[in-house]
Amino acid sequence: MIKELEGRLIGAYRHVKRVVIDSRQVQEGDLFVALKGSRHDGHDFVDEAFSRGAYGVLVEKEVKVPEGRFAFVVKDTLSALRMLALRKRKTFSGKVIAVAGSAGKTTTKEMISFLLSKLGKVCKTPKNLNSQIGVPLSVVNFDEDCQFWVVELGASQKGDVAKLVDLVKPHVRVITAIGEEHLETFGCLDDVIMGNGEVFKDMDQNHFGICPHYVSHCYEIPNKITFGEGSDFFAENVCINKEGVFFRVRGEEVFIPIPSLAVVENALCSFAVLESIGLNWKSFKDYLKNFHPVEGRFKTYQLGKWFVIDDSYNANPLSVKKALQTLSKFEGFKVAILGDMLELGEDSQKYHREVGKLCHQLGIDFCLFYGEHMRFAWEECISMGCKAQYFSDIFSLVESLEGFLYVEAIVLLKGSRGMRLERVLEALENKKFRI
Repeated sequence: MIKELEGRLIGAYRHVKRVVIDSRQVQEGDLFVALKGSRHDGHDFVDEAFSRGAYGVLVEKEVKVPEGRFAFVVKDTLSALRMLALRKRKTFSGKVIAVAGSAGKTTTKEMISFLLSKLGKVCKTPKNLNSQIGVPLSVVNFDEDCQFWVVELGASQKGDVAKLVDLVKPHVRVITAIGEEHLETFGCLDDVIMGNGEVFKDMDQNHFGICPHYVSHCYEIPNKITFGEGSDFFAENVCINKEGVFFRVRGEEVFIPIPSLAVVENALCSFAVLESIGLNWKSFKDYLKNFHPVEGRFKTYQLGKWFVIDDSYNANPLSVKKALQTLSKFEGFKVAILGDMLELGEDSQKYHREVGKLCHQLGIDFCLFYGEHMRFAWEECISMGCKAQYFSDIFSLVESLEGFLYVEAIVLLKGSRGMRLERVLEALENKKFRI
């Protein structure tokens, strides 16, 4: 009976245009999958999905079905979605690259996809849909005629990456960076190392594993390529200005129009991926002159006399350190606007205090801290004689900034997703403080 249901579902799936889980995004010919979440139950929106043109729905209970449409009732809609994704993977004959890590996953995924697109058609994880729901949803919507899949794998606890690896079965497995992340659920850095290392699970002898050199000793990988200091893919003569970052790799000059130290690591990792699938990365490096950042990840703006670096999409101790190190490389008056790093568990105070110390050590001229946890960074910062202010609400933070827009400065915005620091930029832009 289960096999029969699978066969019927797969048969129906072939005739739908897309698979969606948000009824507001349904278009004519789509399959709507009703998932039960912590706040919403997709079954409450089945009628809306049909009214918007859904060809069918995947549900866990009987629903009213308009004439000419269909509904499949299954025990678990997420499992059924995953089954469709597994089926899609079985029929895919191209190369699959999986990208895990504590920071830089989305930018690295975008960069790998950008470079491979010069060679053939690439399907990639949209935005950062890297969860147990996002990955199968991405896969089922990949085009049939792709040569490459580049799939981002997210994790908040041990076991997450392993489940996704079982689904996408990658030929090339990547860890972008390792550092403290999601410690509320991972528990400790060792578990972060092992959890992300699940990307190397069940590798064949012809598969490749790519990781930063500083953690390469932690993993048994049949074909290993490392990047960063101590490896063959190591950046030298790194120079940052408002136009972007310049560096050398194995004697080759590389320029990327993103002023970030982290993007250098993303490029080294991407070059290693190209090498792993038999391509000459040197033939692709100049394409990076036209690579542009993802929204909220080191995207730059000129706002009045401010050169603003918007890295507000997310934050953990590793990514904040990289962002502050980048800021410190600029000439001129340097301002850091930092929001809480969330989900760090019982050691959150320690990690935030380390941020305050780092601001002092790197010579950041003025620091503005926002959020419950960043109070500890502010305390540490002012105790060391740094010029800093603390704000418990974002409105006070924005108001304090308006008087500084006519002071020439390099300004970094960085915080966890839950802090929504992009609102600072939006508020200042909406008031049109441009010169």
